[in-house]
Amino acid sequence: MQQNGEPMAAPDPLSKDFTKEVRLIRRRFLEQVEPLRPELFRYCRSLAGNVFDAEDLVQETLLKAFSKLSEMHFSVENPRAWLFRVASNLFIDHQRKHAPSAMPDHFDTPARDNAELTPQVREALAHLASRLPAVERVAVLLKDVFDFSLEDIATLTNSSVGAVKAALHRGREKLARPLPAQPGVRHEPVARPLLDAFCEAFNQRDFERLANLFREDAVADVVGMVYELGREQIKKGSLHHTLFDEAGEPQAEVREYQGEPLVVLWYNVEEQGARRRYVRDVLRFAGDERHLLLLRYFYFCPETLAEITGALGLPLKDNGYRYS
Repeated sequence: MQQNGEPMAAPDPLSKDFTKEVRLIRRRFLEQVEPLRPELFRYCRSLAGNVFDAEDLVQETLLKAFSKLSEMHFSVENPRAWLFRVASNLFIDHQRKHAPSAMPDHFDTPARDNAELTPQVREALAHLASRLPAVERVAVLLKDVFDFSLEDIATLTNSSVGAVKAALHRGREKLARPLPAQPGVRHEPVARPLLDAFCEAFNQRDFERLANLFREDAVADVVGMVYELGREQIKKGSLHHTLFDEAGEPQAEVREYQGEPLVVLWYNVEEQGARRRYVRDVLRFAGDERHLLLLRYFYFCPETLAEITGALGLPLKDNGYRYS
């Protein structure tokens, strides 16, 4: 690259000390918002079509919120509302890019009070709302499930109270009649023989064979915690740590969840003098016919782990949201 006809000097690398400073600041942020994580996941799960999209939305929300802190000169007085605002806008923006709505933005109509709704009805609404377009889904969930006021919803969604009332009216009206579910985006699963080879090499602690299943430019993501670029980083980082540094002698097994093969990791856990086996991690992959291109560990995603293991009928011992 050139500037004024002269070659530009290569930028200095971002040092390990610098990335460590960023990680420490991010850790403090995650500690601050940790009490809000279960409710944030429940909201994102209500918005998203499946548990993986919900976890992605949670992580995008936390990343976006963390990055925006560098632009803020005042305190965040209501972190719950702020995180819900970030999640709502991310979801609506994503839906508009992939499935734009033709409904009018401003149409005023009365919104009923939801004080009479029982917790059971709220949970049913959260499930049913997945059938609604993005703006209506956000309005119904925030008002009828998470109990935000009309004024708060208007602030969270950069809208007006009238527009929120209109979205609520449309959404509630649609929920009162049969409505087909919106199609989701399907994740293309990795070929089963490749996952079987992963489990066999993992359980035999065949480190080189395991690493060579990954393409040279593969990526690994310990969701919300660690990001590794390239086979060598994966090999020296998460693979080595999981195989040789973690207690509990982890063993890998392929299980099918909603038609997709995943890998669950079983750990031995000492409890009251007895050794019991629990699932403590779920791995999801992308790849081609011969190599793994992406590995995602859901180790620090307790709600996602609970939903998957619950559906599979497997015992779970979760790990919280971060390293202790």
